[in-house]
Parts: sequence; structure tokens; C-alpha cells
Amino acid sequence: MRLSRLSIRTRLFFAISLLSVVAAVIGVIAFYTLARADRQIELLHSVSLAEVSRALELSQSTATLSKSAPFLLSLNPPFGISTETDEIYAAIARLEDMAQGDADLTLSVARMRAAVDDLVEIIPQQNRINRNIDAIDQALEVLLRRYRQWTTTRVATAYQRQAWAGLQQLAMEAVGTARANTLISIGEFRQRYTKIRADILAVATPVVADNVQEIDRTITRDDTLFNLVYRNLAISLDAENALFRIRTEAERINQLAAQKVTAARQRLEASQADTRARLALAQWVMLALMAISLVVAVVTAVFVSRYVVMNLHRIAQAMRRLAAGDRATRLERRLESDDEIGQLFSAFRIFRANALRLDRNSRLIRRQNTLFSRVFENITDGVVITAASGRILAQNRRTGDLLRLPETVTAPETVDDLLAQSPFSLRETAVTAAGYLEYESAAGHVLELRRSPFPDGGAVWLFSEVTERRLVDARLAEIQRVETLGKVTGEVAHDFGNILSTISGNLHLLESADAGAATGLRARIEDAVDLGVTLTERLLAFARKQHLEPQRTDIVDLLGAMRDLLEIALPENVALSVTTPKGPVWAMIDPGQLESAILNLCVNAGQAISGAGHIEISVQMADTGDIALAVADDGHGMPAEILRYATEPFFTARRDGGGTGLGLSMVDGFVHQSGGRLHIASEPDAGTTVTLFFPPVADVRPLPARHAGHAVVIDDDPKTLNAASTALRSLGFHVTTASDFASGQARLGVLPHPDLVLSDLKLDAQHSGWDLIRQALASHPKTLAIAMSTQLPATDNIPPADAHRFGRLAKPVDAQVLAQVLDTLLDPD
Repeated sequence: MRLSRLSIRTRLFFAISLLSVVAAVIGVIAFYTLARADRQIELLHSVSLAEVSRALELSQSTATLSKSAPFLLSLNPPFGISTETDEIYAAIARLEDMAQGDADLTLSVARMRAAVDDLVEIIPQQNRINRNIDAIDQALEVLLRRYRQWTTTRVATAYQRQAWAGLQQLAMEAVGTARANTLISIGEFRQRYTKIRADILAVATPVVADNVQEIDRTITRDDTLFNLVYRNLAISLDAENALFRIRTEAERINQLAAQKVTAARQRLEASQADTRARLALAQWVMLALMAISLVVAVVTAVFVSRYVVMNLHRIAQAMRRLAAGDRATRLERRLESDDEIGQLFSAFRIFRANALRLDRNSRLIRRQNTLFSRVFENITDGVVITAASGRILAQNRRTGDLLRLPETVTAPETVDDLLAQSPFSLRETAVTAAGYLEYESAAGHVLELRRSPFPDGGAVWLFSEVTERRLVDARLAEIQRVETLGKVTGEVAHDFGNILSTISGNLHLLESADAGAATGLRARIEDAVDLGVTLTERLLAFARKQHLEPQRTDIVDLLGAMRDLLEIALPENVALSVTTPKGPVWAMIDPGQLESAILNLCVNAGQAISGAGHIEISVQMADTGDIALAVADDGHGMPAEILRYATEPFFTARRDGGGTGLGLSMVDGFVHQSGGRLHIASEPDAGTTVTLFFPPVADVRPLPARHAGHAVVIDDDPKTLNAASTALRSLGFHVTTASDFASGQARLGVLPHPDLVLSDLKLDAQHSGWDLIRQALASHPKTLAIAMSTQLPATDNIPPADAHRFGRLAKPVDAQVLAQVLDTLLDPD
């Protein structure tokens, strides 16, 4: 491979790597060699010194043993022998510690220990025998003095003198035996003693015989005198043998110590020679590597200065001319290389071509920017562009016009700031299926807000005026409601036609029937009337206009009372379980209608279970604070296309085609009329769960009459109107009522200064209570206003300046809650 095909980075990398490797190798060699030499010298010195010290200690301990062992034989007191013996054994123990790992030295020390053990064992025996011999010798000296005295001082016969001389000779032989120092002399003394004794006893009188026996007793202790002396000489020979062994092993240990000193000196000399050779070799290797690194460094420096720097200087000059606008700048094509310099030459030519292309594109972009600016400023929609942080980057003039922003508005930072300064607020149904938001002003204008995100996190926001389109949509919704009403009317007319036909036919037959038949005909007429009443109640529930009598009801207690009825209404193969809290759960609802709704849901759940199944009724507090009453079954469930129409009137999913289709719609109407909401969760073959949410009520406490003034209550529901009026009178207000929008507007126009206006938001003839509330707040600066509804909106449709005089109240009206709202308005802190 040609060198020019390698990149400069590769070549410099190789050169620097080679220099680094050479430097590293030099360092490693130097470090390794010096460290190894240092460790070896230190190790050898430490080992040699240790071995020399160990050899000297061996010699010293051996000399101590050689001197101490013979001294034991001259010690007579037992205490002195024990002390000296301990010192000798301590010296042997030191020798044994030093001899570990050395077989020859260990053997010599073991032999020395055995010799010392023999010597220590002999000394007590020898001392005991010497004591016995000394005692016998002293006793014999006493007998000799007695016999000498008898010979010289007594007057005796020749026989007696001869006998006393014989006894004296016998005692002297015994004394000679005690003092003999050779085995031969011991034998001679013993023979003479035996012969003299026999001669004396041959002619001895009783007195002489007694003296002979006295001498026999004197020379006998642990053993006879002859045996004691013999044993003493034998023990002395063993002691001499032990001392000889100790001296022999001591000399051998000294020889071993001298050999170790000699070996240590030889190893030290060999290690020094080896270390000098290694250091010399390392020096030559490092000199060679340093020469190589110097050559590489010189070649690299020449390459960088003559090739890299020069060509970079040419490229830099050409780039400066090109940046100054000289598009005719060129580089000579003298260099044909694939390295970075060659790539820079190619990149310059490409950059020059791109610069020419960029000039053309810049002219095109300027034309496009001009076109974009014209579109951005003249489009009928408001356009706002934001960064990823939410900060507004740009907006057209149409945005301020659509949002009705005053000319003195401060520059907004975000879209939320922009909307906050406008009179628009988010509608209740702001998020639609298409993913856009709707904002509505107090004047009824509606804006549609769409957000299109950018990949970098920013976004473009489009504000569109959709007021006219919403009016058209409302008209279409009204037409759909009329169509639905026509469908309901047709179904009801058909059902009531059947009921009336039944009544008419039975009345006609009743005219000519006898008493027995008349009873059956009247029963048929009563059944038809009951059917008509039931159908009417279901229609009222669907229309959310049925007559309810809400009262403070414990749902837990109501379920406990209904359990027997529910078990009777369900099939035998369906199990029922009820899960409720331990304490009461209070809600302001009609207990009879709640029982009917629960029974209706359980019957529907039982019909959805084809075989054995289970229904669970549970009551708990939802995360929103509402009471959640759920009826769950494990039946066949409903697909999404059926679930969508589950609460519509006259829609039934019964497989047999039976049912009126008003069951769930009646329950839905009752729940919403009670201020709650209904939720259905269902999947095919996974069961259905219907949850009724009701607002809870607090404990009822008597309210003192602590307010005064004139209150106007406006509601087209007579029952709610009466409940609200009664609650305000109990609080101390003088109350004026209005049952529709027109009379409420008239009351506000006639009264000079109402202190409180309490209005429903949905009044007759599609009128809104917001208009009456805004009228009251605008006409009377000190008037307080409260909006009440079964479904309160998310935002308040009143001017922000009047927010401190406005409150909200959920229906049905509760006196406790109404008192709390009034206290908040009168004392915000």
C-alpha cells in the first residue's frame, strides 16, 4: 500500500504511537531492571544477613550448650540442676526454631536434645547413688573407729583380738569398695570381702557374728554396696557418653553454620555479578530505543512542517479569499493524495461549489420569505409561532384582531398570556374529537384554536373565527333533537295507541258483561293504565323532567334493605355480592328512584349473563370526592358500537329483541337530574360495569339566620325554586321568586337594589341564566350573584372584574352548601 494513501492522522498516529511505545518500553525496561536489581540486592542482603546472623546465633547457642552440659554433673542441689536444665532446654528450643527447614541442622539438634535428655535423666540417679555410697562410707568409718578403739584400749584374749582385727579388715574392704573407681577393683574388693567374712564366720562367737551382720547391714541400702558402686560407674560412663554426643553435635552444628555463611557470601557475589550484567544490557537496549525515537521524531517534524503546515497555509489563504467574496479563487491541482490534506483540497472545491449554489439558493429563499411574509400577514386566521419553551416567537396582526385585544395590551410571553388578556375563556366542551380547543367570549364569539407541533418542540397556533359555523352546528343539533323527538313521539304514540285500544275495547265489552267477566275486564283496564303510567315515568326520566323528591339518604343502608329484593329478582345461577364502607354514605337523592335504578341495572346485568355468573354492587368514594355506586357483572359485555348508543331511548341490545330500550336512558336521566353522572365500561366477553356518581352531602346542622337583605331566585323548576327560597328565608333573606326568564328579567328591572340573585343557568325557551347574572352584576355594583345548575361549567361566563361577587352552587340545592357559598362571598378571607 502506497504511503500517500494513508491519512495524515494515521501517519501521525503511527509516529506518535511508535514514540510512545519506545518511551514506554524504555521506561518499563529501566523501571523493571532497576526495580529488579534493587529487590534482588535487598533480598540477597537481607537473606545473607539473616543467614549470617542465624549462623552466629547457632554457634552461640551451641557453645552455651557445650559449656552448660558438663556443668550439670558438678551441681548437687536439685534447685541448681533444675535451673540449669531449663536454660539448656531453652537453648535447644532456640536451636530447633532456627533449624526449621534445614534437615541436617534439624537432625543434629534432635540428636543433641536426645543426649541432653539422657544426661538430665542420669544426673538424679547418679546423685542418689552417690548419696547412698557416701552414707555407707561414713557408717563404715564409724565401725572402723570402733574396732580400732577396741583393739587398742580393751583387754582381751588372743581370739578376741584376732576377731576384732578380722572385723576391722572386713570393714576396710567395704570402705575400699565404696571408694573404688574401676570395675576391676570393685570385683577384687568384693572377693576379698567375701573371703574375710567367711573366715570370720567360721570361728566366730555370737558376739562376733553380730558384728559381721552389723557390717552387712551397713553396706546395704537400696542395694548392696558393690552393686551401688558398679551402677555408679556405669552411670558415669553414660554421662560421659552423653557429653561426648553433645560436643560432637555442637561441632557439627558449628560446621553447618560455617557452611551457611560461606554459601550466603557466594550467592551475594553471584547476584552482584548478574545484576551488573543486566544493567549493562538494559543500558544498551535503552540507547538503541532512544536512537530509534530520535529518528522518528525528526522524520515526523520534517513531514509536519514541509507537508502539513505548508498545504494548510495554502488552503487557509484560499478560504479567506473565498470568504471575502472572491468566488474565482482556486487551488492548484498539484496534490493527488487520499489523506486529510487531499481531502481538504477536495472539500475546498466542494465548498466553493456549495458557496456558488448557496448564492443561488439565498436569492430563492429571499423570494420565498417575501411570499411567506405576505401570506403570514394577510391570512384570515391568527397565527402564532412558539419555541420549545412556550415563548412566542412571532404572531401576525390578525391574531390581535380575532382575540379582541386592546391596543394598550402588554407584549405576551406565551399563548396562555395572550388568551388571559383577551375576553375569551375555554368552553365546557373545549376538546373535540379533532383535537382542537374552543374559546368563547361574553359577547358570544367563538374561536377555534389548533396547535401543530414542530419536531424541535416548538409549535404553530392557528386562531380561527367559528362563530357562524357554531351557529349552524347548533341549528343542526336542534334539527337532530327534533328528529329524535319525532322518533320518540312515534314510539310513544304507538304504545299509547295500544294502551288506549286496550282500554276502549274492554270498556266496550264491560257494557254487556256480567259481574264475573266485568272484574276481569276492569283488571285489564287497570293493567293498561299502570303500563301507561310506567311509560310516562320512563319518558320523564329520559327527559330529565320527572318529579323527584330528593332527601338525605344513606346509600349503604338503602342497599342493605334492597338485598333480599335483588336476590329474588336475579336468576338462581347468578350470585350477588355487596361491598360497602362500614359507616354511612349520605347523598341528596330520591331513594325510591335510586332503588328503581339499582333494580333496573341488576336486572339488565342478570339478563347479560347466559350461565352461572356473578354481580357485585360496590359503594366507595371516588378520587373526585363524589360517591361512586358501581354495578359490575361478568356477562357477555358490549362492543364499542353498541356501548356508544347504550343510553339512547328505545335502543336495546337484547338478543331476543325484547325490551323497551328506556331502561338505561331512564337511569341516565335520573342520575343527571340528581346532579350526578353515569359511566359505562364494557368489553365483549369481559362483563360490564355501570357506575353512578352522586355528590355527597355533609351532616345537617340547623342554620342560624345570620343574613339580611332582598334575594331574587330564578328557576323554571318549581321544586328547586321552592327549596332555594326556603333555604334563603332560613338564612334571614326576604325572597322574591321568578319561574321563567322573562319574569326574572322583569324582577331585576323593578327591584331598586337586590342584595342577592340566585339563578339557574338553563331556563325556559333555551334562555341562559348567564344573561340575568351579568345584568344583575352590571346594574347593581353591590349585588351578589350565584349560579346554580346540575352541571356547572368549567369556566364562569362573567367579566373578570365581577368575579369577587360571584359564586357557584350545584343542584339540588342544599342549605348548608348555600350558606358556605354566601359566607365565602361576604368574607373572602
